[in-house]
Amino acid sequence: MKLNKLKENMEFHLQGVRHHVISIEPPKVYVIKGRGTQEEEYDYFEIINDPTFYSLDAVVKKTVEENSKKHVSPLDTLTPEQRAIVSMRGEMIKPILLLEKIKIGDQKAQLKFLDRYKHLILKNERLENITQEMLIKRIAAIYQVSDRTVYRRLADFRKEETSLPNQGLTALIPKTSKQNLSRKDCYLLEICHPKKKELVLDVIRIRLPIECHSIIKEVIENEYLTLKNDSAKAIFDEIEAKCLLQGIIPPGYDTIYKLLNRINPEIRARMRQGKTGTEIYDEVERGFSNTEAKYPLHIVEIDHTQLDLDVIDEKTGLVIGRPYITLGIDVYSRKIWCMEVSFEPPSADKVRRAIMHGLFFKDAKKRYNTLFEWDVYGIPSVIYMDNGPEFKNAAVKRMINETLQSHVQYRPVKTPRYGGTIERYVGTLNSELIHRLYGTRKGSVKEKGDYDSEKEATFTLDDIRELLTYYITNYHYEVHKGLPLSFPTPAARYYSGLEMVGFPEWIDREEEEFYRMELLPVITKPYTRDGVRYENVIYKNTTHHKLVRPREFKYNVKYDSDDVSKLYLQIPETGEYIVLNAEKGIFDEIEGVNRFTFKKVIELLREKGELISKQLPNSEMIKTAKALLFQRIQGLVKTRRKARQQAERMGLEMGINVTVPPKPSKPRTVLSLNDMFDQLNE
Repeated sequence: MKLNKLKENMEFHLQGVRHHVISIEPPKVYVIKGRGTQEEEYDYFEIINDPTFYSLDAVVKKTVEENSKKHVSPLDTLTPEQRAIVSMRGEMIKPILLLEKIKIGDQKAQLKFLDRYKHLILKNERLENITQEMLIKRIAAIYQVSDRTVYRRLADFRKEETSLPNQGLTALIPKTSKQNLSRKDCYLLEICHPKKKELVLDVIRIRLPIECHSIIKEVIENEYLTLKNDSAKAIFDEIEAKCLLQGIIPPGYDTIYKLLNRINPEIRARMRQGKTGTEIYDEVERGFSNTEAKYPLHIVEIDHTQLDLDVIDEKTGLVIGRPYITLGIDVYSRKIWCMEVSFEPPSADKVRRAIMHGLFFKDAKKRYNTLFEWDVYGIPSVIYMDNGPEFKNAAVKRMINETLQSHVQYRPVKTPRYGGTIERYVGTLNSELIHRLYGTRKGSVKEKGDYDSEKEATFTLDDIRELLTYYITNYHYEVHKGLPLSFPTPAARYYSGLEMVGFPEWIDREEEEFYRMELLPVITKPYTRDGVRYENVIYKNTTHHKLVRPREFKYNVKYDSDDVSKLYLQIPETGEYIVLNAEKGIFDEIEGVNRFTFKKVIELLREKGELISKQLPNSEMIKTAKALLFQRIQGLVKTRRKARQQAERMGLEMGINVTVPPKPSKPRTVLSLNDMFDQLNE
């Protein structure tokens, strides 16, 4: 991660003048300006959000990066097995890197070390007395490698980190993996669930004749990954027999044995050992269930809920329905880290957007003229989530554990006492805001009584986002009964914690697009003479002419659910991502169209019999279907709420003629947000 941090004795430019940081006392920063000698006081958040601000380190970094604007991600070229090796090697040296920070007085590093690596400290031993040599010997013993191996991993990491800041993990890629990436006889084999073939469990890289791939895949899925728990010898015998029956030279036993060992150990355990294997890994995931948050952004809890409120369309006044909200709360301070509000039900993509909101600056004052800034940003040490499928999604876990270098943890099943921080906040949000707005559904049928939520609905989705932002930024400065009396508000608690561990690192605004790209979900697809086919669209790149390979060779491909007109394909040899645009014939028709809308268009074409299975739609088909879809939804929005929700997700204007739009029983008065919250608090 390319992160930035303002530290003591650091220099930066602000409004064209050089400043030297003397001390930091959150939320204040004390600096000497230019050639002066007098200390001046600044607000930390205002400094780093000033468009004229840049650190001297950033100047050097930008100069180096100006010549290369390509998005390169070597780790994405690896198989899950190879990624696991890199992760293991990274975990091996993490305690050493933390110890280095501890030696220069980094309190946050000390807390992280005690939290994660307490087993490396002997009884009655003080952390500050441990030397690097002592630590390396203990790590080598745990991983059953030589001291020299640990030193070499550390040296490789530092060397790579020096030339490519925050890219040190790429130096830990096994050399054999680097060689294999450029081999044209190296293929990706997708291993799917035995009963749910659309569910890819793992992807392994193999160098075997193409004709035996389907046999190996079939036997692994239907014989090996089952509760029969067949031995490697039994699996080899099955593969050998099927190959001989088809006149194919079978691979050797050693090859099959090594291939089976490449499958993710967790997948093997869960599929072959059933409940026993599941309990082994679930126990690991519950590691933070009872852990106390020790500093800001140590633990963030994330969860979804559907708001108890009906919202209306801005143009027609028609009721659309209840939106879903995803919230993340910093357990240490109770500050809200992230928020995502839309009509999209809980999904992996919704989680991704919520996490991006938490990572980046939120600009609440600029966007909504709030009294206080929403000044929580950065990467949490632990992201704690429910057991819903959208959270268990492999892409979400990879994004948190590897891209963000954070740790994902899950709430134990059927244990509502865990994860209660976020649930209590939702209860507070409902009672103090949502249940007091026009259009509320209250907390129960009994509480709602004869109140007509649809008739009283007044607010649009954008209104709700604004009200929630205003409420949250105010909430940060209100007394919270769950916090210590010495720091009774989330803001006070947050800043007191920052005095101990320092401000979080931030992502520069010009880097945000890089991270949006980095966090996109990944699939694997072949590139044939036609290009890449994905969900009834052909995508191509006209400037790279050596992309075509046998269908068995799969590329890593990223997609953005907000725009179906392009994909991003990774070149295995370099790790660079290039853009694949939809074919010229339909590019203009689908540019900027989200995936939800496009799927509805395809469904409509099939319903009308104009598109059969596997047929590719042309430009005229899509244009006609979009018009028909728009017409159909417009005919339903007046009477059906689901159609209005679909229109909202598609970004369609519900431009129907409504002579008398629904109005609340009381005339709506235009109030400022300050006045509105004053009334709510009366």
